[in-house]
Amino acid sequence: MKRRDAIKLVPVSLFGAAGLTSKVFSDNLRYNYPLVDAYKNAKLPTDSKKPLAIQYTEKVRDMLIWIRETQSENLLEASYAIADTIKSKRTCWYSWDLGHSIDFDLVQNRNGLPEIFTIGYDPAKTRDGDFFLNNIRGNTEILQDLGVKNITMVGSPVPWGSDARDAHFIVRDSAKHRLRPYSDIWIETNIDTIGAIMYIPGMPAPVGPVSGIIGMVTLWMMVADACRILARNGISLPVQGDEPELPGDTIPWVSLYDPLMDDYFEQVMLQIEMIGAELGDIQRAGEMAVDSLLSGGKVWGYSQNRMALAVEAQTRRGGLALTRGIFWNEEKGTITTYDGQPIQISTTDTVMMGLFEPEDDIDLKCLDMFKKSGMKVVSLGPMTRDGKIPDGRTVPKEADVHVGRMCDTYGLYAVPGFKRKICPTSGALVNQIFWATCMTIVEEIKRRTGNVPGVFFSAAVRGGTEHMNRMNEWWKERGY
Repeated sequence: MKRRDAIKLVPVSLFGAAGLTSKVFSDNLRYNYPLVDAYKNAKLPTDSKKPLAIQYTEKVRDMLIWIRETQSENLLEASYAIADTIKSKRTCWYSWDLGHSIDFDLVQNRNGLPEIFTIGYDPAKTRDGDFFLNNIRGNTEILQDLGVKNITMVGSPVPWGSDARDAHFIVRDSAKHRLRPYSDIWIETNIDTIGAIMYIPGMPAPVGPVSGIIGMVTLWMMVADACRILARNGISLPVQGDEPELPGDTIPWVSLYDPLMDDYFEQVMLQIEMIGAELGDIQRAGEMAVDSLLSGGKVWGYSQNRMALAVEAQTRRGGLALTRGIFWNEEKGTITTYDGQPIQISTTDTVMMGLFEPEDDIDLKCLDMFKKSGMKVVSLGPMTRDGKIPDGRTVPKEADVHVGRMCDTYGLYAVPGFKRKICPTSGALVNQIFWATCMTIVEEIKRRTGNVPGVFFSAAVRGGTEHMNRMNEWWKERGY
């Protein structure tokens, strides 16, 4: 297997890790980590007077900066591998962690999504020369197939897998697989098996997961340059969504000779920083959510697609036990819970609607159902199309609170030969705004009650399943 030398069998986290094991879970569950500046104090309480929402997004930005500064060559090499696979008319298979799912940002008809990837991996259909963007799937059948076929795989560590730091916490066999020995290109992220970064005194499980935002940013960085490289070779791809075809010479086309991933990175970092400009609205959203909880109501995370915000809000490692996912169930023609059950909503509930566009018909239908029930509605995501607020009805116009003015419905880049712009930022921003709002909910619950809300551990780590069951009982008993 090409380029799979012995050094790839050793996780970066093991270098200098001798002696750490005996310290794990010491010091009142304040975890010990390698000295990575962006991460080393992530689980420690802080004396900072900054709101938790700002602290969280700053830590995320620090982690992303480290990845950009140390992994850009590997990301660019992955872009070339994607482009080479498409030029060779082979298949780009895909199983990349975008949070609590692999397709949060790759849902059907996603604006700005080039048709590059085939989601999943089928050993019966793979061929020599295929490509696999994979940090999730490591079952025996797939690993055996990778071992005998000439398939280029790009991998990275994720919390649900033994390539991440502190893999000795893992007890579930399904999470004990390692992908690094099978990877031709490795994207290091410094993520650990706990997977969240904000320690709240009184709760052993840290809140604020990061694998979703890391996965989205790295994915779109690779996609941006893969499309640029293809366009330089006279190849274009269909781009999903409803954006009108690009009008010839009247728009700025990107250069085909300057990497796009740095520009995408800078744009998404700028937009994440701008979450602070809407902190007042995030505070209002958090207060509405806590009003619901203390009145016996629930807090829902809605997305039209089940695998977007609905799954991110549902029993997520580093997530609050108090949120539950709901989505538009096309088969049943109504809104259901994440697991397909009828939703029981009341006038005391609050729903956070994760949007990828402001005036989608199904989202507006669901908004009407929420408003008719008397629920409070918070919308997260773009309020504009191509920089303009659409005429007529939109969810952001009619929601009680909207957050997401920094992002747009469409992609960022007009690539010569591509009929629509590629690489949206709205998925990354919905993710970060949702978790920033959850941080505000934590602070508001503590302010009003003195209590700490329940937070989930990963079910794959030692004691994680038992802790999850305990948090679910808390949720049933006190609502948070």
